[in-house]
Amino acid sequence: MARSLPRPFPGLPAAALCCTLLLPLLTACHGTQSSESLLADAQQYRQKGEARAAIIQLKNLLQKEPDNAAARLLLGSIYIDTGEALSAEKELRKAKSLGLSAQQVMPLLGKSWLMLGQFDKVLAEVPDDAAQPPVVLALRGDALLALGRRDEARAVFARLLEAHPDQVEALLGLARLAALEQQVPAAQLLLAQALKSAPANLDAMRLQGDLLRLQGKNGPARLAYMQILKIKPDNTQAHIDLANLDITENRYAEAGAQLATARKTAPNSLGLLQAQALLDFRQGKNKAALQALQLVLKAAPDHMPSILLAGAVQLALGSPQLAEAYLQRFLAVYPQHLYAVKMMTSIELMRGKTDAAIALLQPMLAAFPEDVELLSLAGEAHLRARQYDKATAYFEKASTLAPDTARLHAALGISRLGQGENSRAINELERASMLDRSTPQAGTMLVMTLLRNKQNDKALAAVKTMEQQQKGTNPLLLNLKGGVYLALRDLPAARASFEQALGMDPVYLPALNNLAQIDLAEKKPEQARERFERALAKAPKNADLCAALAKLAASQGKTDEARRWLERAHRDNPDAVGPALLLSNFYLKTGAPDKALELARTLQTGHPGDADALALRAQVEYSAGQAQAALDSYNKLAGIQNSSAPLQMRIASLYLALGDHHNALQAVKRAQALDPGLLEARVIEVAMLLNLNRQREALAVARQVQEQQPKLAAGYKLEGDVLMEQKLPQQAVKLYQHAFGISPIGPLQVQLYRALQAAGQARDADAGMAAWLKAHPEDLSTRTYLAGTMLAAKQYRDAIGHFQYIVAKDTSNVVALNDLAWAYQQEKDPRAQATAEQALKLAPDNPSVLDTLGWIVLEQGDVKRATALLRQAAVLAPASPEVLYHLGAALAKSGDKGGARKQLEQLLAANKDFPQRAAAQALLTQL
Repeated sequence: MARSLPRPFPGLPAAALCCTLLLPLLTACHGTQSSESLLADAQQYRQKGEARAAIIQLKNLLQKEPDNAAARLLLGSIYIDTGEALSAEKELRKAKSLGLSAQQVMPLLGKSWLMLGQFDKVLAEVPDDAAQPPVVLALRGDALLALGRRDEARAVFARLLEAHPDQVEALLGLARLAALEQQVPAAQLLLAQALKSAPANLDAMRLQGDLLRLQGKNGPARLAYMQILKIKPDNTQAHIDLANLDITENRYAEAGAQLATARKTAPNSLGLLQAQALLDFRQGKNKAALQALQLVLKAAPDHMPSILLAGAVQLALGSPQLAEAYLQRFLAVYPQHLYAVKMMTSIELMRGKTDAAIALLQPMLAAFPEDVELLSLAGEAHLRARQYDKATAYFEKASTLAPDTARLHAALGISRLGQGENSRAINELERASMLDRSTPQAGTMLVMTLLRNKQNDKALAAVKTMEQQQKGTNPLLLNLKGGVYLALRDLPAARASFEQALGMDPVYLPALNNLAQIDLAEKKPEQARERFERALAKAPKNADLCAALAKLAASQGKTDEARRWLERAHRDNPDAVGPALLLSNFYLKTGAPDKALELARTLQTGHPGDADALALRAQVEYSAGQAQAALDSYNKLAGIQNSSAPLQMRIASLYLALGDHHNALQAVKRAQALDPGLLEARVIEVAMLLNLNRQREALAVARQVQEQQPKLAAGYKLEGDVLMEQKLPQQAVKLYQHAFGISPIGPLQVQLYRALQAAGQARDADAGMAAWLKAHPEDLSTRTYLAGTMLAAKQYRDAIGHFQYIVAKDTSNVVALNDLAWAYQQEKDPRAQATAEQALKLAPDNPSVLDTLGWIVLEQGDVKRATALLRQAAVLAPASPEVLYHLGAALAKSGDKGGARKQLEQLLAANKDFPQRAAAQALLTQL
């Protein structure tokens, strides 16, 4: 029986197999053709629009004659047509090396450089020389235009037109320039002139489509691009332009088909790769988009459209730092590009750099005053800057232009809340909620606002409306409704709502937490624990549930149980930073810093490039008191998060803790460079410069703050601080008064009081302070400062009155109790010891409290107890001259003259100035 032949390609259609078998026969034919015949075939194929066939014939020719310059030139020209710029450049360079003139090669070679984004190379190879052929000199103008050097480009094109009035490339260059400057009518006139001179010029026809797209006339633009394909069916760029047009209209299938057609002709076209990346990006396929862009940028590192798109893709992938690097490169060339500025603004807002975001937006708002997205970004930036009036104005304008956009009305509601216009805010949130019923964000904000305004019944009505709109399928809404019932003090209804939410999602943590709070309020902690454990049984590795159980156990004093839950969360999620952070913090709080350090270091070692793991290690080292190790870790973290101003501030604080003022100051300056609006950095810089006795620099910084933020009090307060350091209190008074006029707050009242006292204006100081405390009786911090100054001035009766007021308001205020006890003792008030005893109960290891009580009981004759208390204070505060003097006096009274003498001699030998120095010397002479 005959055996059937094996099928070499299972599943391959017969026709395809025939074609596969015929290929060697067809490709073998060239061996009998002459070079002239192959070149002629290639030219004919090109004229018929069959680029791939032409390329095959030319490659066959070049196999026979590698040094055929004409073939190289033609092949390079075809590659230009198909958009394969790298291959074009290679062939054209070879053609030039084979002896073809620059006049023959440069128009094409320069165009390949433009396609590759190698604009500087064009400028280097094409000098600004009128003797250059016009088509070559026009390439220089195109390169200047691509680099954003518009005036220079304009000059090149203008000179060309002066010498050659109908030179098409110059007309097209000026038309592109006009389009970039939003002068579309001028661009159209120039284009019409170019088309009159060269009606079949493909670049002119393409620009016609581009101008139509710029005006939003997508239908006519499509016809323009299709006209190119009628003339030249294999024109890759026309297919790419049609695909880009489809992408803007969300016609992704049609765009994919256009790109597939282009791929048959030019599989290595950089424009094709970039368009495919754009299509992937628009469809949410960001990783695929990034891979395509990396191929483009590897071949053409300065390809600006791909650089811009790479920034957008990295932003979508959650990598704002990488996105920023791409966008900065793009904006250096196109500083007014709307889309790029919007993305850069979003990045600045993500980092909390509102001033930088506003600075980016200002010129764009002038150029594009009715761009809704730009207005929305401006509203968001000013909202975050707490400039609610400006935020409201931007959101109002945006919502007028796009009245049916729920997001804008929600944002407008938030900005009105910031202005205190609660009723108008509620109106906007209600409108946002009605416009967007599919998502609950606006409705949730509305309910929360109503609850904040104590409009609980309206809040309940709003949440019920939302529930009807979404047919009760969202546990978030049920949890929100439960919160409203809690506000209404309807615990049964609240519990029912939370339980309904759990019926939809048994591990919905917000509802579980709310039910736990009700259980604890009803003294039923076991019921809360059982509910969490039932949820955990459904999701055994849920770290959040373990953390909730740990929190519940800790609230009941069950430390070991809390530790076991946190250890389980970490064990079940060993690579997650969150559980590790909770457990390490627990170890620190419960006296196990070694375990915390081991945990954090193990996690970071296993994830050496993970910023979160490194941040955890640094934080734990800092909390464990290992300042140098924490500094090393934070510096490594700064190498990864190199745009974080708060991180630099943490580094500065660690340098300060280590006594390295120079590096601390450098870290503060880095923070300022990253965030020029970071006021905290300026404040600390001034303080550090004053500590380093660099008063002139400190004054310059203070005045710089005034220039940058003249409506804030900080700059004037800082200058006042510098003047006080320079012993110029009278001048400082004026600065503090100005700052206080801008921001009347307690700390500024204190600074003004100090300056007035130092300037000899005690009456004005006392009057101002008295008026402040009368108007702000709850400002205990300012009252504490005043009482302390009175104590230091030995105005004991006045100090006692203030300390009594403070203690009545805050019974656990140790500092006030201790100072009150001391003042009582100076006034021989019998309440002194009882008050000091009360302070000791609150702070048994506080050396100041031990010293006060020790001195009081010593003066009352209890020498033994006084000596014991003062010894304990001296151990805790061995550098305090006052404590050491008191201990010396106690030893002398106890009869230990040798011990007293030694104590006092050591104290006086330290040569420190302190209020009791004369008394210590007098006592020493008596021993």
